[in-house]
Amino acid sequence: MALGTAAFAQIEHGDFENWSKYPLFQHPSMEFDAISSNHEIFVETGLTNVTKVEHEDGSAMRLENLAIGDEVTPGFYIFGQTPNQVGEDLVFPGGMSASDPNVTGISVDLSYDFPDESSGFMIVQFKMNNIPVGPGTMGEGTFFFPISGQQDWENEIFDFEEPIGVEYDEVVVGFATADLIGSDSDFPVGTWMEIDNLTFINSNDVIPNGDFEVWEELLPIYYPTKVDVDIDLLYPTFVQSSDAADGQYALGLVTRDFDGFLEPSKATIGTTEIEGEVPTFGLNEDDAILNFDYKYLADNDIAEAVVTFFQDSEESLQPVFVKTIDLEPTDSYETIEYNFLDELTENAITATKMSIEFSSSKENGSIEANSFLLLDNVALTGALSFFLPTKHVDPYKVTAYPNPTIGRVTFNLGAIRSGFYRVYNNQGYLIDFVSFENERNVTYDLYDFPSGQYTFRFYHKAGMRVARVIKN
Repeated sequence: MALGTAAFAQIEHGDFENWSKYPLFQHPSMEFDAISSNHEIFVETGLTNVTKVEHEDGSAMRLENLAIGDEVTPGFYIFGQTPNQVGEDLVFPGGMSASDPNVTGISVDLSYDFPDESSGFMIVQFKMNNIPVGPGTMGEGTFFFPISGQQDWENEIFDFEEPIGVEYDEVVVGFATADLIGSDSDFPVGTWMEIDNLTFINSNDVIPNGDFEVWEELLPIYYPTKVDVDIDLLYPTFVQSSDAADGQYALGLVTRDFDGFLEPSKATIGTTEIEGEVPTFGLNEDDAILNFDYKYLADNDIAEAVVTFFQDSEESLQPVFVKTIDLEPTDSYETIEYNFLDELTENAITATKMSIEFSSSKENGSIEANSFLLLDNVALTGALSFFLPTKHVDPYKVTAYPNPTIGRVTFNLGAIRSGFYRVYNNQGYLIDFVSFENERNVTYDLYDFPSGQYTFRFYHKAGMRVARVIKN
């Protein structure tokens, strides 16, 4: 009789139901996407280049060069998004809606301090269908105005010298406390610029919150508890997804496209006490099988799970075995079941800890942009043959007969009466889902399925039990 029962042990937070909140910072309230350099450094340092200040005319925005380690990070703020080209060909995506062809310049109140020969700038770009249009001083549709020296609060006019005079639908305005476009010189620490009362000249269009009186907290980031992920505010690597196999949430990983460079997103289950060490979790003596549910939305891409086993040593963790599990595209959630105990035993390997790294694409494979991997129910199962002597009688043990079978198999559910079960083939793919109510026995017909081992996972109020059946 080839049958086992199983004790189910959820890896801590492997169900992705627990998420921690990362509070962010205040930002000027806008009606469109506005990006500043503080997005790039805040998570690691807690510092921001863009802050709110008060002066006699109310609130204003302050940009400042900050020392981060051995480098200086310049401050910038863009009413739009960072450019995707360089030089006179740069294009700022996004921006504020505007269309008045009579506009002749920008008016703004400024206070600043640029030491020595350093300088910053203001830049304005007019676009139609995201293509720069009209006159400019630095390429078509783009006006560049250097700012240097020191100045207390004064109103400044940045003059276009003539009306734009062309049809456009968006305008981008940006400020920086360093010449990020025309110079490779060092950025002096402490250089700052304060900005207020930003308006168009000779135009009916209005710059939203151009007086910087309205500020708001950016929505916090939620990240999975005790799961190692990369928190990137500009290019998110993961999502909290409600498309879950069970429960409320699953973890989603997406392969990102950086101007043609494709980068998979990764998540490692476990924790670490030493910075730079691989996150791991401990293994018990009866742990035998790794289970997880996944859905993979991709065309020809392949995701992967890399399972690494470690042995404790006096100085550090030593990797002793690595298993890579390929995850092919699916239309719905499927379950992977990896019997690592058998493989470690066959190779005479002992391990005390494990790590599992999931990746939205194999880095040496045919990577596709936006490949999306959903993960849920990462757990360990301890296989317990019921031929082994035990003093504990499991009232929820599931037994199957006949086993092996040529078709129909009946399960005695013990104390289980209601719940559901999932059926998986010998490759770990979900092939059926069946619910039952007030039953002592349930019957399943494998007659039309190919020969091999089939796994039945029974879920009920007391937890989960597993039975395996051989189909001849």
